[in-house]
Amino acid sequence: MARRRRLARFRLAALVLTALAATHAGADEPPPSLAVLPIKLLDTSGEPTDQAAQHAERLARLGGSLAADLTRLGLARATLLPADGPLRACSTGDAACVLRVAREEGAEWVFVGVVHKSSTLILQLWARLVDARTGRDILSRDLNFRGDTDEAWKRAERFLVEQVRDGLKRGR
Repeated sequence: MARRRRLARFRLAALVLTALAATHAGADEPPPSLAVLPIKLLDTSGEPTDQAAQHAERLARLGGSLAADLTRLGLARATLLPADGPLRACSTGDAACVLRVAREEGAEWVFVGVVHKSSTLILQLWARLVDARTGRDILSRDLNFRGDTDEAWKRAERFLVEQVRDGLKRGR
């Protein structure tokens, strides 16, 4: 009887250690590498004021903050690819070319984002996280935000990071 209990305890301990080792092994895997492509702007607002400089700054800040926050949260090892870097080889924006360049840069995932400004107050952010090998979507979001101000863009970036985090936890 005592021998059976010892054997049962031994099996239980082995099972627990196996489970812990499997959990620990998964925790040691680095997050996937992510190439954040330069975020584009489509402005159909028709506003008379030239805001190109402000938008260029906001787009760069959005991409940089997104890469930094996804890395900080451990969701990815993200790098913002410069528009004048290796992506120059894909001047037409062909998806196959962009994915090839991202893979050559070591990316497992690619982030593609476009902000559409339809009026002074209404902006939309289309965001896709794509598997660099297969071209399949890992995550896709269509977000709206109000106001074309630095603060509105910062809030949109924080919300996007939450959406990516939550979407990856749920498996999309």
